[in-house]
Amino acid sequence: MGQPTTTAGAAPGEHRARLRVLRDFVTHPGTWLLPILVVLGVALTVPAVYLGGTINPPGNVRNLPVGLVVEPQTVPVPGGSPAAALADQIAAGVDAHAIALQRVDPDEEARLLGNGSLYGAVRIPADFDAQLAALRSAEPGAPVHPVVHLDTNPATGAMVAGLIGGQLSPVLTRVGSELGHRLLEAAPPGSTTAALSALAAPFTVVSAPLEPLPANTGMGTSAFYYAVVLVLLGLVGASAIHPLIDASSGFLPTEIGPIVRRRPYLHLTRLQSLVSKWLIIVVAAPIAAALAQLVAGPVLGMPIDRPLALWLFATSTVAAVGVGALTVFACFGALGPLINMFFFVALAMPSSAGTIPLEAVPGFYRTVARVEPMRPVVAGLRSLLYFDSAPGSGLTGAWWAVGGLAAASVLIGLVTVRAFDRMAASARHPEMNPARAGSAAKHRAGGRVAA
Repeated sequence: MGQPTTTAGAAPGEHRARLRVLRDFVTHPGTWLLPILVVLGVALTVPAVYLGGTINPPGNVRNLPVGLVVEPQTVPVPGGSPAAALADQIAAGVDAHAIALQRVDPDEEARLLGNGSLYGAVRIPADFDAQLAALRSAEPGAPVHPVVHLDTNPATGAMVAGLIGGQLSPVLTRVGSELGHRLLEAAPPGSTTAALSALAAPFTVVSAPLEPLPANTGMGTSAFYYAVVLVLLGLVGASAIHPLIDASSGFLPTEIGPIVRRRPYLHLTRLQSLVSKWLIIVVAAPIAAALAQLVAGPVLGMPIDRPLALWLFATSTVAAVGVGALTVFACFGALGPLINMFFFVALAMPSSAGTIPLEAVPGFYRTVARVEPMRPVVAGLRSLLYFDSAPGSGLTGAWWAVGGLAAASVLIGLVTVRAFDRMAASARHPEMNPARAGSAAKHRAGGRVAA
C-alpha cells in the first residue's frame, strides 16, 4: 500500500515543478523581449531599405548616360545645318545633373548601346535637313515631318526607357516649339493652313529600341531575375547546409514534425565544420547551376547564346554566395540569418541595378553597390544574355567581383574560426567550455533539487 501512495504523491509535485519552469520561462523578459525587438527592428529596416531605394527613381536620377547623335546630312543647307543647331539646343536644354550627355557618331552609338555603356540616345537622322527644307518650301502636297529618334536600350533594364523619356521628352518638346516659332516667323507669304500647322510642330519624336531584345527576356529583366535565382540558390543552400551538418555531427538535434533525433556528438572543430560545409556547397553548385539553366533555357525558352559560359559563371556565383553565407553563419551564429538576409537580399536588390539603374537610386545605394555581390552578378548576366560578352559590357569585372567574394569569405572564415577554436570559452562541446559546463552543472543540480 505504501508504494502506490509514494508514486501518487510524486506526480503532483513533478507537475507543479514543470508548471513553475514553464511560468518562469514565459514570464522572464529574456525569453520574449529580444525576439520581439528583432521583429520590430526588421519591420522598420526592411521597408526603409526596399522602399527607400525604389520609391522615387525620377527624383533620384543622376548622370544617366545618354548619347546625342547627328548623322551626316544628305544635303547641305545654306547658313548652317538645322540638325546641328537642334543638337546644340538639346545639349543646352538637358538637365546636366540628371543626364550625362555624350556626343557620339552613329558607329560609336551602336557600339556603346551594344555593350550597355549608353542607356539611350537622341539621334537626328541623315534626312532631317532635307525634310525640314521641304517643309519650309511650302511645296504642294502633304507635308512630310522630319523625325527625331529616341533610341532606347532595353538590355539595360525595363525602367530605363521611361526614365530617359521623362527627362528628354520635355526638352524635345520645348526645342521643337522654339524651332516652330522661328519657322512660322519666316514662313513664305500665302502658306496654307496645313503648311503653317506643319511648321508649328516641325518634327516628331519616335522612341524605339535601336536593337530590340528577343522574346522571353522579360523586357530586359530576365538577367536580374536569373541573378536573384543564383543568389538565392547560394543563400538558401547555405541556410540548409549549416544546420544539417551541425545536426549530423550531434551539435544540434534534428526535428521533423513531432520527430526529434539527436545523433552522438562528434567533436569537430569549428574550422573542420566550416570547411566541410564549404566543400558541400562547392560540390552542389555546378549541379544547381545546371538545373537552373535547364529550367530557364529548354523548359521556359529563355534565349541562351553562350550556355557553357553562362553555366560557369552561374556555378561560380552560387558557390561564392554559398561560401560567403556559410562564413557569416560561422562568424555570427544566431545573427547569421539576419546578416545574410540584409547583405545578400535586402540591400542587394535596390543596389543591383536590375530593375532601376544605379543612376536613379539614392547615393547610399550607389555606395553600397560597390561591395554588394548582386550588382556584378547582374552585370555579368546581362553581358552573357544580352550583349554577347562584348568588351566593356561588364563580364570581366563581374568575374573579378565573384572571385573576390569567394576569396574574402574563405580568408575571413579561416582566420575567424581558427581564432574561435583557440578560445576555450567558445568551444562547442559543453564539457570543453567552462562557462557552459558550469551552467549545465547548475541546471542538473537544480533538476535534482526540484525532483
